[in-house]
Amino acid sequence: MKFKNILNSLLFGAAMLSNNMPATAAEVTAPAELRLYRLDCGTMRLGDMSLMSDRGRYQGRSYDIVISCYLIKHGNEWMLWDTGLSREYLQGVTADKLEMKLEKPIVDQLKALGLKPGDINYVGLSHAHFDHTGQSNEFPDATMILQKKEYEVLSSERAAEHFIDPALLEKHVKGGRLRLIDGDTDIFGDGLVQTILLPGHTPGHMALKLNLQHAGVVILSGDQWHFPENRAGNQVPKFNFDHDDTIASSAKLERIINETHATLVIQHEPADNQKLPALPAFLE
Repeated sequence: MKFKNILNSLLFGAAMLSNNMPATAAEVTAPAELRLYRLDCGTMRLGDMSLMSDRGRYQGRSYDIVISCYLIKHGNEWMLWDTGLSREYLQGVTADKLEMKLEKPIVDQLKALGLKPGDINYVGLSHAHFDHTGQSNEFPDATMILQKKEYEVLSSERAAEHFIDPALLEKHVKGGRLRLIDGDTDIFGDGLVQTILLPGHTPGHMALKLNLQHAGVVILSGDQWHFPENRAGNQVPKFNFDHDDTIASSAKLERIINETHATLVIQHEPADNQKLPALPAFLE
């Protein structure tokens, strides 16, 4: 009987010790799978490149840029980052020395992954310019992620003069499917997908930082810069809301890039987008 009591005590102590030991690798919750896909959301020829400098640079030059948007898989959820040009650009549009064309709507591109509009959980917008919001209404069931300051611009008198068309966001605004954020935000709460507030281009302009398991940190620039020369010269487009805020935001983003050793993707720069594999391949 005495031996049995000793044995029971030992077993009880071992059980208590086991309950207080650190969890094994198998017991720790694994981080969500994170993938980054590149989508083709249009092209634009800048017939007058001087539009991209309020200090008078680039006179007499033109430049071809891309209108890119991106698809992010976080665990079992899907998030679009920007939605490019609207379907009205499928036939090509020329206006104010800008030549713009959309080759294939996002909905059709998603078919390569077996996805439908209803499968998209979130639509994050770097800002509200027409070339970043054009197909947003095609995902009415998704929750739109927008900075509060950008949301306020939609109803301002300055919207139209700054290439913002509130109608491109109306299904989410009227339907109430909005998640308004304020500042740098961890979208899923696990550090994998984070917005970076960069006011100046527009009041609520932001970039997106992704912490990919194998590729490391990748930053999607929004419109902080439009091409490498724009970045190198620290130039501010003529149509930005605020010059000084833009310069401060450039310094902030450069600091984050240096601190995290990030790969920067300037969203409008063709060469930068070639860093990402073409659909249906992805970066992880």
